Amino acid sequence: MGVGTFRHVSRLYLHCVICSRRQADGLISGAAWGRLELPQGVQVEHPAFRDSTFRACPSCCTDHPDWQERVLSSFGLSAGFGLRPGPAR
Repeated sequence: MGVGTFRHVSRLYLHCVICSRRQADGLISGAAWGRLELPQGVQVEHPAFRDSTFRACPSCCTDHPDWQERVLSSFGLSAGFGLRPGPAR
């Protein structure tokens, strides 16, 4: 399987940014998943980041009501999508 094919196939699944759960992408299944959209052009290397959007499975959304803030902080972003300042040196 070529790289282009793998990328196309991987888009058929929702991938949870927290627990890495994968589920087939569909209208009904996708509606239950949490979404966190970042501005166009933001570059993040993570399997759950697709089309400028992070997804979280229903279980993680329930278990972690603050999942969006936790995800942003793990990538060094704040709620306004700006970079958080690093520690003073």
